[in-house]
Amino acid sequence: MNCPRSRLSPSRSLLLLLAGCFLGAAALRADDRVTVRGKASAGYMAWKFGFKDSDIKNESYVFNQGRFYGGSNRDAGLEKAPFLDLAKSLAGDLAGQHYYPATGLQKANLLIVVDWGVTTVASSTYADMAVNNSLGVGNLDAGRQDTLHQMATDERAKGTPTPAVQMLDQGYEMRRLNGLASDAELQELDQKSMNQSIVSNAALVGFDDDLRADDSSPFGTSKGAMLRAFMSDERYFIVLNAYDCQAYLKTKQLKLVWSLRLSARALDGDFRGSVGRMIAAARDDFGRQTDGVEIKRPAEKPARIEPGAAEVFPQDTGRSK
Repeated sequence: MNCPRSRLSPSRSLLLLLAGCFLGAAALRADDRVTVRGKASAGYMAWKFGFKDSDIKNESYVFNQGRFYGGSNRDAGLEKAPFLDLAKSLAGDLAGQHYYPATGLQKANLLIVVDWGVTTVASSTYADMAVNNSLGVGNLDAGRQDTLHQMATDERAKGTPTPAVQMLDQGYEMRRLNGLASDAELQELDQKSMNQSIVSNAALVGFDDDLRADDSSPFGTSKGAMLRAFMSDERYFIVLNAYDCQAYLKTKQLKLVWSLRLSARALDGDFRGSVGRMIAAARDDFGRQTDGVEIKRPAEKPARIEPGAAEVFPQDTGRSK
């Protein structure tokens, strides 16, 4: 997958510039925008939803706690949001599409694995050099920087690295690169790191297909420009992968039935509030295919159905990491 583009035509550059200016001006009033990317087969949707409301089939499920992505910056709101609260929030709107909690794993139609967290936006090591040097980190002798690097490694092992730990890491990296790389090589390393971050985050939040379409267009697309602008900020996200539970119990193999990826801007540090917005915006998309990434705003008063207790299956499903 090659989402980022290294060369831009003048017309494409202008498109990105105009989109960036527009998005920058609109950012303060557009923080509630949610991206939704759903995938499901036509056969499953025809069976599940039919042609009218009375055709919708009931399905039961259990949740599985998937992977948590803590990001690179301390986010107390995210860290203090337990998975069970997230599961309960999802259960209300899943019921609106006739998905109901099973009383146990053996009776569940679906095993819904939920990943959640915040994206990590790569910063420019080259651009940060002046900041590090101004703080004196980059001017320390090699032995002292090695000591600080070990301290940072020890702190990271205890959990999510703090901004101070990240700064020590950057200082150590700058000392190493200053002795090994030219300015051009540093910039090349920076670009490679940024590109890898874009590719990784695009897959995580479901932007990858739309960005590939953007790459294949000679002048890019307006949606592609908007999604790239979205990825310049950290984004909260929720990923639901619904697998055939009975097939899993029989074969221990995971057969994907449908998936849904939600994301919202994470600048306000309010993960709980963002969860509500994301789920409300996507309440009609559980189990459905969307037309690429859809950009939505949540309804003011989302319809919710109280489904009962959400069953969480805590064991490892054996998903590929």
